Amino acid sequence: MVDRFANGDRSNDSSIDPNDPAAFHGGDLQGVIDHLDELQDMGVSTIWLSPIFSMRTEKFFGHGAFHGYWVEDFTQIEPRFGDKALLVRLSDELHRRGMKLVLDIVLNHVAMDSPRVMATPNWFHGKGALQNWNDPVELTTHDVHGLPDLDQNNPEVADYLLSTSLKWIEEVKPDGFRLDAVKHISDDYWARYNDAIIDAAGPEFLLLGELLDGDPRQIAQTERKGKFNAMFDFPLYFALIDVFCRGQSPTKLAAVFSSDRIYDHPEALVTILDNHDLPRVTSDCGGNLDKVRQALTFQLTSRGTPTINYGTEAALTGQSEPANRSDMRFDVQPLRAHIQKLLSLRASHSSLQSGAPLLLHVASEKLVYARVAQNEIALIAVNTSETEQTFELPDLLEGSRVIDAQNVDVASIRVPPKSTQLFFVQPNQRDGFEALATRADEQWKKGSNKREVRFQARGLKLKKGERAYLVGSGLEMGVWKPENGLGPLDKRGRLTALLPVSSAYEFKLVVRGADGSMRWAEGDNGTLFIADEAAPLEVTVDW
Repeated sequence: MVDRFANGDRSNDSSIDPNDPAAFHGGDLQGVIDHLDELQDMGVSTIWLSPIFSMRTEKFFGHGAFHGYWVEDFTQIEPRFGDKALLVRLSDELHRRGMKLVLDIVLNHVAMDSPRVMATPNWFHGKGALQNWNDPVELTTHDVHGLPDLDQNNPEVADYLLSTSLKWIEEVKPDGFRLDAVKHISDDYWARYNDAIIDAAGPEFLLLGELLDGDPRQIAQTERKGKFNAMFDFPLYFALIDVFCRGQSPTKLAAVFSSDRIYDHPEALVTILDNHDLPRVTSDCGGNLDKVRQALTFQLTSRGTPTINYGTEAALTGQSEPANRSDMRFDVQPLRAHIQKLLSLRASHSSLQSGAPLLLHVASEKLVYARVAQNEIALIAVNTSETEQTFELPDLLEGSRVIDAQNVDVASIRVPPKSTQLFFVQPNQRDGFEALATRADEQWKKGSNKREVRFQARGLKLKKGERAYLVGSGLEMGVWKPENGLGPLDKRGRLTALLPVSSAYEFKLVVRGADGSMRWAEGDNGTLFIADEAAPLEVTVDW
């Protein structure tokens, strides 16, 4: 967030007040340039800037404008941040270092009370405030939080947004766009816009969509229809916070990976742990930096591309705006060394860059999964219990060399209580893990290899006209949508299904009445891990 990062040029400060959390604090593009060396030293390879275009600068009913998402003129750089020449210089400085630049683009709305609303009223839907967030028409045509909603179906608006975007690509040469408020613009428009950007900038240009939703089906559908080439992984975000900050079962993490089959390209997901629209992870974890370190270990070794919000390394705190958007600290950074170590490992190990996830052990207090590449395997082990856990390597890896993150040989996978550990497995055969890597990738993305699972409900009593279903995470169980659940169970409460091996689910029994009413089983979610074995798996489910 440019205003909160670093003040590199005092001459462009205008009405700043660092003591007011909702005011501008003086950060600018020069401040970003001044810190590129230390960011690169930490392992950062791409800079994503908050919007830097001409914006509303006055507060709105006490809410600050410093974040930049209240754009007024997409054709100009906000003078408080610098000018076009300085943005070009930042782009050049990044590319000289082998780094990349991503600009934050806001196409849904302009600032409230923007002069453009009076000058070109036909550019806006003008339908008033968004009230029903479940109405797909309102979602894409009404004003979000008082922000005048642009009508992208108006040819003048579409031409303005596209031509200006192409102008910035031509003049600044960024490597991608982070595209704001995706769900508030139609998929049809996004497809046209994204096609045009790729035609001009090339297939490697990043089009990263922001859809704050925990449902992977919704994210996958938007990515597909809108023709984005990457989306933020909010389902993994919610699981990371639940497991590492709130003490819930690591089965949640395994279930997220098991839902990756829903995406066309799960490897293109962009993972987050700290985000400018959400509570700071240090606050979510109650200030416990050991918990934050575990969450970072999992995120920075996961599939996809990790993002780090400015100040994560400094353990910044804050539950909501503007507290979660406080000033960067360069003097005290207790998490920097941990992030730097993980990013260094990621850069030097192919398994952490492109290895396919393969679940090995999943239980209520433990998770071990592999990221399988052709020349090595990374093992990520999570132990949320109060006792040390030891995990045996599967038979197919027996005899392989195992080292820990410090490159020290280990005889077994031992994970201390309340910790997350990283290991690497090196092959003892000439062809490495080529065959296993192919199978793991196929299973991760398609789930072709299945196992018979026999469910038996216990204590379930159905009334006339009622039917029972298994509803939970994963495509097979309806992604928590009862109408798409697994079932119905037979009169004896039994159900047999073929489910992908190396998959994990959270689920509940749901009873659907003849009138469409729903009764959910009480208590915690059930958990299920389907190991890669031949014999049918017997599962008892209590109502």
